Amino acid sequence: MDDILNRVKLRINNVTLSDEVMSEYVKTVYDRLCLRLKEEILPDIFYSICVDAVVKMYNRIYYEGISSESGGNISTSFVEDILNEYNIEIESYLSLKKNNNEDGTRKVIRFL
Repeated sequence: MDDILNRVKLRINNVTLSDEVMSEYVKTVYDRLCLRLKEEILPDIFYSICVDAVVKMYNRIYYEGISSESGGNISTSFVEDILNEYNIEIESYLSLKKNNNEDGTRKVIRFL
């Protein structure tokens, strides 16, 4: 998880935010991704998604709960679930995982 935390720090660039708070954001997104992927450890290929979601979580700190806001020429809306944006990648991973046997080989149907 340190790799993810370091990447988040590079993107956020906020010296006032403690490592403890950033680590909590990373752990939260990491745990939620693992639950959705049905994995105990986050696969490396999902690290970038974890970093992106943590940055989005950070950007929403003061706007939590806002689903839509407008005023003058400015309009703001937030996705209620930060990970919804990544459903295609998550579903692809789960589908691939489902199509693999326990020994790592793919299930293949052959017609003769």
